Amino acid sequence: MSRTNTLPRVQMHELGMYLFAIELDYSPSNNKEMAQLITENFGVLCLEEDIQHYEELTFHYNEILNEDFELESRRQEYYDVTGLSLY
Repeated sequence: MSRTNTLPRVQMHELGMYLFAIELDYSPSNNKEMAQLITENFGVLCLEEDIQHYEELTFHYNEILNEDFELESRRQEYYDVTGLSLY
């Protein structure tokens, strides 16, 4: 009977650090290659979909950070007072 080693799945909160470290040492051309390098070097199971998901989360997080909620609030208040439609 053979023993199989199962690798733990990569966690999203660790993936950013792994991506940064891999980009310092290697220059992978795509997400699939990046996932293979993470799996080989860090002993965790990383799939191409994990990296894609991480990039999407990062993109949406940055969009929220760059949103000017104060400006949107003032616009809404202006349109409420004037009776005009915002949309």
